[in-house]
Amino acid sequence: MTEAPRRDVRGILGAAVAIAAGALAWYHAKEFSAMGSVFPRTVAAAMMIFAIVYIVVSVLRPSAPAAPPRGSAWRRVALVAILAAWSVLLEKVGFLATSIACFTAILVIANYDRWTPRSAATYAVAGAAVVGGLYAIFRFVLQVPLPEGLLL
Repeated sequence: MTEAPRRDVRGILGAAVAIAAGALAWYHAKEFSAMGSVFPRTVAAAMMIFAIVYIVVSVLRPSAPAAPPRGSAWRRVALVAILAAWSVLLEKVGFLATSIACFTAILVIANYDRWTPRSAATYAVAGAAVVGGLYAIFRFVLQVPLPEGLLL
C-alpha cells in the first residue's frame, strides 16, 4: 500500500517566512543610497519570487513522502566549521580565493559518490563557474565592494 501524496507544510511555512524577510529587507533598503539598495532589493525580490513559486507548486502538486535523508554528524559539523572559516578569512584572504577554497572543502565533505577524474574535472569547472560568476555578479553588476585581502 502506498501513502497518499502530502503537501510540504514545513516548506510552505519556511517559504512564508522567506517572503516576510524579503518584504522587510525591501522596506528597509529604502534608507540606503540608490546604488546601496540595488543588492538587498535584488536578493529580496528573488527570495520572494522563488518562495511564492515554491508555495504555488507545493499546493498544486503534493509530493510523495520523501525517503529518510542520508547524512552524518561529522559532515554537518564540518559544514558549519567551513562556513565559519569562510567568514573569518574573507577579509584577510579575499573573496575569490576564500570562496574557491571553501567551495572545494564543502564539495569534498558533501560528496558521497566515488571520485573519478571525470567527476573531479566536472566539479572543478562547475565550481569555478559558480564562484567566478557570483564574483562577477557581485562586483560588476550589483557593484558590491568585495574584500580583496591578500589573494583577491
